[in-house]
Amino acid sequence: MASFITANETLTAGFNGSISRSMPTIIGRKLDEAAGVNAGRVLAPSGTDNLECQEPTTEALVKAAYGFSVWTPMEEDADLTDGSPHYADNQMVSIMTDGSMWVDCEGTCVAGKPVYVRITSDGSSNTELGKVRADNDYAAGLVITPSASPVQTTTGGYLVRLVDAAGNDETFVYGADGSATVGEIAAGLVALIDASPNFAATGTTTVTVTATAGGVIEVLQLGEHLTVTTGPRAVRLPGAYFTTSRTGAGLVEVHFKRDGGI
Repeated sequence: MASFITANETLTAGFNGSISRSMPTIIGRKLDEAAGVNAGRVLAPSGTDNLECQEPTTEALVKAAYGFSVWTPMEEDADLTDGSPHYADNQMVSIMTDGSMWVDCEGTCVAGKPVYVRITSDGSSNTELGKVRADNDYAAGLVITPSASPVQTTTGGYLVRLVDAAGNDETFVYGADGSATVGEIAAGLVALIDASPNFAATGTTTVTVTATAGGVIEVLQLGEHLTVTTGPRAVRLPGAYFTTSRTGAGLVEVHFKRDGGI
């Protein structure tokens, strides 16, 4: 007689920096942060031969991140409160490069969605670099500035490619005649982007872009003579996604797998 068993897994939240599922991959790196760092934070390469680690301060560091700092029971900071760093400067940090972990999240998030990592303080309540959130936290929109001495590109125009949280991927190209002023380029791009149902744009000498539905907006491609002058305060972490949802700030589970080796 056949026997069938149905297994239902219900996760119970642990605490910040705790491994939540079996078989993680853990490495060790020396911390290069004078103020120390909490458990459950994303850490990136630092030092000679990348033998040290640091909080990410740029998009490039997030893209190269090792993973998440792991809570270890022998540390003094048993309550893991912000402002009481779990790891001190020059201490060896355990870092999860592949696996699942409970971490502090800055706000509401949805399971299955990408994880973003803070690289710049918002100047208010969210100041801790390496902490996760559900979007890229623009202050008042993405700002793109044309060059002060615009020259028509070899592709025939000024190109901006954007994507929003729903995956709407659009490319906008303003075809200048080779003698356009900064104001003409900005106005041309504003008109094109603002005509989209997915994005809104304003500006006269710069282009300020927001997502119509709010939340995430990312630049996938930017043509010559255009520069992002106001960027995100949090950057998407490749290989990471939320595995639980929550409303408001607090603990969430994330899964992360680092590509490209150690």
